[in-house]
Amino acid sequence: MGGNNHSVITCTKCGGKNSDDTRFCARCGNKLQSSRKAGPDAPPPEEPLEPFAHQGLSPDLLRTLKRMAEAWVYLLLLGAVAAGCAFYEVWWPLYPAVALLGLLIWLRRI
Repeated sequence: MGGNNHSVITCTKCGGKNSDDTRFCARCGNKLQSSRKAGPDAPPPEEPLEPFAHQGLSPDLLRTLKRMAEAWVYLLLLGAVAAGCAFYEVWWPLYPAVALLGLLIWLRRI
């Protein structure tokens, strides 16, 4: 005769008898906790996750953002010179401003 391989779990809340493969008590619905030990093939218990820590922007991205901001400053400066020239109807200051900003951009490698 074959033996019964199922063991019995006793509910800790009501004392009801349940088979080992059930998760909740048939009598009261309480969650059951098996007394079976994990076998050698069972994965080790997971370690708790570490909280997320923001690492900030990468150095390459930060450098790119700074260069873009600097380029926008130069563009706004050139626009201000052009607006001043248009307001006073004097265009000669625009030529050295373009040359100086072009030289500055070239030297700064933007």
